[in-house]
Amino acid sequence: MPGYTDHLGLVITTDSAQAAACYARGLQLLADSREAGVMWRAALESDPSLGIALAALVWSATVDDAPGDLLTALEDCLAGPPVSTRRERQHMEIIAIAARGDRDRAHALGLDHLREFPEDVLVAHLIGGHSAR
Repeated sequence: MPGYTDHLGLVITTDSAQAAACYARGLQLLADSREAGVMWRAALESDPSLGIALAALVWSATVDDAPGDLLTALEDCLAGPPVSTRRERQHMEIIAIAARGDRDRAHALGLDHLREFPEDVLVAHLIGGHSAR
């Protein structure tokens, strides 16, 4: 499947340059979860199958204590056929685990994930850091 890269060189599995750009811009706006959420919603409008954008929205909603239907959609995405890289899938799983309330497990998995993918800023942010390095 074609892909693009974000500003840190991580693959974004999508056919849509617009979806990739919106997702990457959302990562740059992490300090403002609402503005980041606007970008991630735009990414999903460009590519509804972009699971990492959905995971990012779940993270954003979790910050505001309201993942609801977004978490259900992310879990459905994870239950379907894999359409992303292993890094993206792990990223989505860690966010889903955290959103379900198992913060300790998400933290442990996030630490393991960051050893292999230290540039994954959203996972780093989720487990308590503001950057992966």
